[in-house]
Amino acid sequence: MKFDTSRFGTVEVGEDKLLNFEHGLPGFPDCTRFIVMDHDRETPLKWLQCVDRPEVAFLVVEPEQVLHSYELEVPDLVLRHIGWEQGAEPSDVAVFVILNISDQKLTANLRAPIVVNIAARQAFQMILENLDVSVTHPIGPTEDAPSSP
Repeated sequence: MKFDTSRFGTVEVGEDKLLNFEHGLPGFPDCTRFIVMDHDRETPLKWLQCVDRPEVAFLVVEPEQVLHSYELEVPDLVLRHIGWEQGAEPSDVAVFVILNISDQKLTANLRAPIVVNIAARQAFQMILENLDVSVTHPIGPTEDAPSSP
């Protein structure tokens, strides 16, 4: 399939590469089909590009790239929602977090991870109830960090 995007021009992708969000993303219920595209080869950043609305794309990264201690327990209900009847192995699941610009700084929304069943190409964005998990976790150097010599 081919579709035009505002960021990448015309993109051609096989149907087998689509990620399906049955109910869309929060705030984007009509965005149900996405592809994951590399930002470039030098960074772990990726784009979650919507096929249904090609002007919609999110910069994403695996949460461990942002916070090494990030741990996520995916409830059985979510696993079933993305196509598992039994528990999944970690290698069967991909997790991404959406990056944002907040006060001109790059941040990661760790409270709303995207969970992907790699084999079934089904995905779901969880909203964690734990309010201690940041929606604006800073990425890169912060003003508090000591400067390098």
